[in-house]
Amino acid sequence: MRRNPDPDDAVVGRARSGEPAAFEELVRKYQAGVYGYLFRMCRNAADAEDLAQETFIRAWQALPRFRQESSFKTWLYRIATNLCLNRLSRTRRTEPLDETIPARTADEPQEAWQRKRRTLAVESALAALPPDQRSAVILSVYEDLSYAEICAAMGKSIPSVTSLLYRARNALRQSLQTAREKGLL
Repeated sequence: MRRNPDPDDAVVGRARSGEPAAFEELVRKYQAGVYGYLFRMCRNAADAEDLAQETFIRAWQALPRFRQESSFKTWLYRIATNLCLNRLSRTRRTEPLDETIPARTADEPQEAWQRKRRTLAVESALAALPPDQRSAVILSVYEDLSYAEICAAMGKSIPSVTSLLYRARNALRQSLQTAREKGLL
């Protein structure tokens, strides 16, 4: 059992008792985060929507078996991660990553344009990472999960997550340095 109580325990308990309104409350609380995570992972809005919906369907179906050894949030992200990694392994990306950064339009302020260029460069570098590294980075940076929560969400040990994040950060640093050297940033 977990050391710290999960703020979702009461709602999860009601949902496990078969109260649909309680599960709807959990869906409302986590749907934006799960969708955002899945979108960053698969970089396709339709796929992210499908995977998010499947995540919540699977969570509802598995809720009676949820042992509450981790928080509901990390359990939910574990389901999302497994579904996404399975989808990514079945469907390999066929279109090349776009490494071009759009030119500034006349009506676009310089700061907004620079921010857009940086964002696109980071997204491109992130998309080029292997799925498990990308997942670890997104859970850490965008979803603000702790190492322990990332471990629970990915089903990996702390040394494994630490290694994934280390390799991912190095790859991102190298990719962004290359983009700087090419004058893209």
